[in-house]
This record gives sequence, C-alpha cells and structure tokens, in this order.
Amino acid sequence: MVRLNRLLDHRDYVTYQETIDQLEKNRQFCKHGFDHGISVARIAYTYILEQGSRALSKEVVYAAAFLHDIGRWMEYQSGEDHAEASAKLALPILEDCKFKQEEITIILKGIREHRQHSADGLSILGNALALADNWARDCRHCPAQKECYKYNQLMRLITY
Repeated sequence: MVRLNRLLDHRDYVTYQETIDQLEKNRQFCKHGFDHGISVARIAYTYILEQGSRALSKEVVYAAAFLHDIGRWMEYQSGEDHAEASAKLALPILEDCKFKQEEITIILKGIREHRQHSADGLSILGNALALADNWARDCRHCPAQKECYKYNQLMRLITY
C-alpha cells in the first residue's frame, strides 16, 4: 500500500484535511477526518469482499475512501457539492501518487457516486462507499441525533 501511504502524506491531501478539521472544529455532527476515512475504507473493502468481488484492490478502495470527502471544505465555503469537489481535488493527488489511469477512473467515479445511496446503476465502489459512509457513523450513541438531518430510526440499527 505504498501509493496509499504516499497519498496520506501528500501535501494537498494534508492541507485539505487540516482545512476540514479547522472548519469542523465546533461541529456537533460527525466529522470528516482521518478516523472517518479509515472507518469508511475498512467497511467498504469488507463489504466488497463479502459481495464476492475481487475486482478492486484494497489500495484502490482505501484511496477512494480517504479521498471521498476532501472537498468538504469547498462545500462549506461555496456550497459546491462535496462529492464532485472531492473528485476534482483527488485527480492530481492520485496522479502524483502513481495510480494507473484505469484505477483513477474507478476511484473518481466511486467518489462522485458516494452520496447516491441506493441509486440504480452505481459502480461497486460507489455503492460500497455510500453504504460505508453511513455505517461508519455511530448514530446509536450520538448526542446530536435530534438535530441531525441524516439521522433516522434505521440508523440505530446499522451495526456493521
């Protein structure tokens, strides 16, 4: 997972995460830092394996998971959809970290799809990221349940 470690140390990735961390410092809802990324990565990869697919490498799934929210700061500042912003920001990072073009295409599609829960025609990676993005949250014990726009009673049942 040499390229993934390169990605996590990439100056732009680090800058985006620091910006998100600063903007979410007082956020009462789920945050989008390293802990969220690693949880999404582990859950998405496990889900893909449980579906019987070996089409995607662990490194590709983990890269997508760590990059899927890097555009959050743009959404906070300008209102731009963070999935699209994340895909745009991810491209040069993936290129710098020497991911192959076919891997980049798969990763960017998954990032763009990660908010399209249960939509028809999602890629396996997009579907896995969408599910893992929710399953990575501890809604059962969250003190902000009543104020959270994402929370519904079913979120209490998700334990993966």
